Amino acid sequence: MDVKRKQADPTLVCTCNDLYVDDIHEAIDDGEQEYREIFAVHGLTPRCCECADHVRELVQQVQADEL
Repeated sequence: MDVKRKQADPTLVCTCNDLYVDDIHEAIDDGEQEYREIFAVHGLTPRCCECADHVRELVQQVQADEL
């Protein structure tokens, strides 16, 4: 993970695949909730997996907002 890039752009979730918060939300809107499936929606595969917790937090936030 490129920590400097992530710090420079808080909407960047995965620096390995250039996956942003909006991309995660798009996958969630398509019904995905699993880490690897969220990447697959965009034709990507997780690499270092350091963003897994951030992705899960975003999924949880969306689920909480839906309640």
